[in-house]
Amino acid sequence: MPARFPLQSLLDHARHRMEAAERLLRILKNKEDSARQRQEELAGYKCDYQQRLADRAGEQGMEIHLLRDYHAFLGKLDVAIRHQEKEVAQAITHWQSAHDNWLTLRQKVKAYETLAERHRDQERRREDKRDQRITDEQAARRHVPKAVL
Repeated sequence: MPARFPLQSLLDHARHRMEAAERLLRILKNKEDSARQRQEELAGYKCDYQQRLADRAGEQGMEIHLLRDYHAFLGKLDVAIRHQEKEVAQAITHWQSAHDNWLTLRQKVKAYETLAERHRDQERRREDKRDQRITDEQAARRHVPKAVL
């Protein structure tokens, strides 16, 4: 029976941590995608609103208080867009940090897996030698003449 890999618990723990890091990566990627989508929606709202302003002002002119309201709202949209750009940048930074952590954990798992494979190979060779020794002993017993009584 092959000996148990002595670092198996460390390998299991490293795999568990890597899987947790993968889950976190998916969550952070979803947050980044969501932040980008909100940014695109805000930019779309701004374009639509600018178009409405141009259409309305170009058709018949516009009262000053309405023009001021349109520009104030466009200013608020610009602030919201800048805020959302920061959210996207922050989401990217968090994802990159988590990705770097995942890469480190994956490297550790691969190192433990390499050691485990070497251990299995060594145990296989040990078993093969043992089997060969048993086969050789059995063959030697068959060919040794039995003592005459």
